[in-house]
Amino acid sequence: MKKLKKVYLIDYSKCTYDSCGRPCIENCPVTLTNKKMAGKVAKSKLKPAIDFKKSSSQIIIHSETCIKCGICIHQCPKNAIYVKNLMEEDETQQKVHQYTENGFRLYNLPTLVTGRVTGLCGPNGIGKSTILQILALNLKPNFGEYTSDDEDMTWGTIAQKFRDNNVRDHFLEVKKGMRSISYKKQVLDILYEKYKNQTVEQILEGNTNANVDFKKRVYDALDIYSIRDRILKQCSGGELQRFAISLKLLQNADVFLIDEPVTFLDIKKRIRLAELLGVRASGINQKDPKCVLVVDHDLAILDYMSDVIHLFYGEPHQFGTITGVQPVRAGINSYLNGYLRSENLQFRETKIKFRKTISGRTWSNAQILAEWGYMEKQFDEFKLQINPGLLYQNEILGVVGENGLGKTTFFKILVGSLTPDKGSVDLTEEFAISYKPQYITGNYNGTVEQLITEYSQKYVQDENLLLRLYTPLGVDKLFDTQVSELSGGQLQRTFIATCLSKDANLYLIDEPSAYLDVEERLQIAEIIRSHAKSTNASAICIEHDMQITDALADRMLIFLGKPSENGYTEGPLTKRDGMNTFLKSLDITFRRDDDTGRARINKKGSHLDQIQRANEEYYGYF
Repeated sequence: MKKLKKVYLIDYSKCTYDSCGRPCIENCPVTLTNKKMAGKVAKSKLKPAIDFKKSSSQIIIHSETCIKCGICIHQCPKNAIYVKNLMEEDETQQKVHQYTENGFRLYNLPTLVTGRVTGLCGPNGIGKSTILQILALNLKPNFGEYTSDDEDMTWGTIAQKFRDNNVRDHFLEVKKGMRSISYKKQVLDILYEKYKNQTVEQILEGNTNANVDFKKRVYDALDIYSIRDRILKQCSGGELQRFAISLKLLQNADVFLIDEPVTFLDIKKRIRLAELLGVRASGINQKDPKCVLVVDHDLAILDYMSDVIHLFYGEPHQFGTITGVQPVRAGINSYLNGYLRSENLQFRETKIKFRKTISGRTWSNAQILAEWGYMEKQFDEFKLQINPGLLYQNEILGVVGENGLGKTTFFKILVGSLTPDKGSVDLTEEFAISYKPQYITGNYNGTVEQLITEYSQKYVQDENLLLRLYTPLGVDKLFDTQVSELSGGQLQRTFIATCLSKDANLYLIDEPSAYLDVEERLQIAEIIRSHAKSTNASAICIEHDMQITDALADRMLIFLGKPSENGYTEGPLTKRDGMNTFLKSLDITFRRDDDTGRARINKKGSHLDQIQRANEEYYGYF
């Protein structure tokens, strides 16, 4: 079996010669052997395993001579040397693109299957968006020749370089005008500039050409009627997402490339979107089937919407390899297990696991942290009614509900930026709240370190925070980076770290999983839980990924009603009751995968769906 290779890495922020004297070099068996062999063997043949840069005095580990004994790790007084298992690049795969000499390398492209929704599954930084850019003909692949001038390379020449006939035909047909592409990008801010001062309906009417029946179906499923008179600047992130998806699905294209479409959408709209993509792939009214390729990190939705799937493996931000077509269930389980049976390849050290049972925590003796009574807030066309509730010490309260029912308004009332028309939240002056909003941007003039310091009033090198927050989140590597230069995932991790770094009794976190892959989502859930426990605080988190809600929450607060008209709360409830109440209101059931424990959406009317409804087990807790 192909396995991960063990490499020795150095954290240069900890590697300081002045305070250690390089015992890693002095005690290295290769160094000691070379000393014994000095004078007996030509000096040029005595290659060290550990050396140092004369310019900076920082050590270098030479992988070709290192014997992987581990002595240097134990000798280092600063714990600057550590081991990591990395994937080896398979040079038998076709290198499609390379950015710079040591930049990211992409191997292979997916198969474009007409009449099917094809899912792309993998971590952030592994090449998924790069693939969509290439398939959209927005990025010319260089096949590893990163120094060449791509202006001299025609798409016809590029097409002939691919081994796969399916991929070759795609580029040739697009250039000949025989195949058209509709591409929904991950980043949506560019739409503001492109469609200045136009309403949603004006843009859709002027830039789409789907038939009337399908247009109505899209408008209904994504609730476009409620935003059709707004200009894009007036749209929230979720509304902008719905518009962008509609704009692309309503175009009469042959290939639909959809990058992370469910971000900021509630679970009901995610399922409706999955059904729309299925209609687009099979063909409207079962005529004229299309190719649909989708990237997303909500595994339950990716599973539900996909007919086949491709997996990515490799080392994020270093290289990514895409597999051949996989069956959906087996493919996603292979991704979670870190083992690709079809290629006999282990590509991750550990399995990604999900809890199969609900929390057994009881609250009879728990200390109450905060309470709120009945409250009302009336806007022009929307009324929110918040029923009485309470929050316990060290509790994580999960908040779920469709978009437009007042969840973020509830947070703003707790923070104090909105005042209810009736009722109030009674908190002492000493009660501190830290808030991570739903929509985050890089519009901050400064570095990540400056942002965190300014918000938390704490030194970022605090050892406790480094150990508990910054290092696990990877934010310590971003301290010197300008906030404006961060990717979506980096921005999300930075804002969560910033929120949690502040001393508070209560942390309000709105959609912590947006832009993050499944590993990062589960890690974020664990970090929030452990931070609340260690600081004797509590957290309230709004989340639309039901699997992450399950991993994160102790109890649940449900928002019900009619979106954009009226909303009301039910709970807080136990997690079992909360999941059942919420999913029953949406008419959805989830089951558990026997292998990985992950949540899977049942087809409505299926045998298991009927059993779970009869047993009032809408989330499969059994």
